[in-house]
Amino acid sequence: MISAKRALVCLAPGFEEIEFTAPVDILRRGGVDVKIASILDDMSPVEGRTTIKISPECLLSEISENELFDLVFVPGGLKAAESFAASKAIGDIYTRHNNQNKLVAAICASPILLNEHKINHGRRITCYPALAVRLDGNYKYSTDSVVVDGNMVTSRGPGTAFDFGLKLLELLQGAETKDEVAKAMLYTS
Repeated sequence: MISAKRALVCLAPGFEEIEFTAPVDILRRGGVDVKIASILDDMSPVEGRTTIKISPECLLSEISENELFDLVFVPGGLKAAESFAASKAIGDIYTRHNNQNKLVAAICASPILLNEHKINHGRRITCYPALAVRLDGNYKYSTDSVVVDGNMVTSRGPGTAFDFGLKLLELLQGAETKDEVAKAMLYTS
């Protein structure tokens, strides 16, 4: 029996809600087991940029150092991205998963965490246009909506959240599953 693919999504205050909900919804529709973790110290709901609150399923600090996911990703939102970039725990989990060639992903402002934690310098990347300068020339910047370079997936912002989620699903479950989910959602690119 094939085990389900597993993803970890991390939340911090000020996250961009659509960049969280669209990919999580798409991944779950496609059969991916998604765990929602907060970088906070308690299980209180995490408030997004537009004050929508999401209840985490666990704390990031509860994730074992031996536990691996097929995908780790974070939504954007500048306040959240700054928290992810400053978080040793986020840096550790991204580094550990990257070193095991698992998918590591970020959207909008959050690719700055990849630079801060020195993940895959030299590869192709995208992010919210105003934050490209925060990548310090350590990447090959692209204006594509979604960029895949090896095991790293990045995307530009709220308007690309569906494309980002569908690409993550395709990488985890294959093009057929991605196409089925997109069709059922009436998605057209």
